[in-house]
Amino acid sequence: MLKKLAAISLTAGALVLVAPTIATAAPTIPDASSDSYPSPPGVKVGDPIIDVCEVSTIVFGPGYFLPSENVAVSVSGKNAGKAATSGNTAGADGSMTLTFRPPADGEGSYAVAFGGSRPYTATITVSHGHDAASSCDHDPAVAPAGTELPLTGGGMELALTGGSVSPWVLGGGAAALVAGGALVATGIVRRKRA
Repeated sequence: MLKKLAAISLTAGALVLVAPTIATAAPTIPDASSDSYPSPPGVKVGDPIIDVCEVSTIVFGPGYFLPSENVAVSVSGKNAGKAATSGNTAGADGSMTLTFRPPADGEGSYAVAFGGSRPYTATITVSHGHDAASSCDHDPAVAPAGTELPLTGGGMELALTGGSVSPWVLGGGAAALVAGGALVATGIVRRKRA
């Protein structure tokens, strides 16, 4: 019984302490030679739900558009004529990053349509957040309309799942590890006495 309890405590403690490391590990990228089919170029909408004072980015992967293609962009939604976009020319590799800033008096759903060699429509929802629309141009964290924002990091990024590891969970895992170690030590002492 003591052996089983010690093994369970050690295993539980080790799993709790190792779980955050495993959860944040980057996935391995297979070699290009192992894939027999090329993957289609992707599109990523950085922030599909934003406040009135925020900016969303729409990122097209390499090869999505023709090299150096000038892509026609149109926006529809409440007061769409006052919305700002920038970055509608594809790079030499066919990739493109477009920034979208809603109008200060806008709210609701906006469709950002791309009419290039591959058409695409991104939907961005805008809501009135904690900032007043009149203070948008005074917020230093908000880029002015017509400027492109840099992407964070490079390469492949992990998805944000909205959670973090609680110190209570880590403390519980450490306690289970210590308790399991104590049970193992007790078992060793008992064997030596017997």
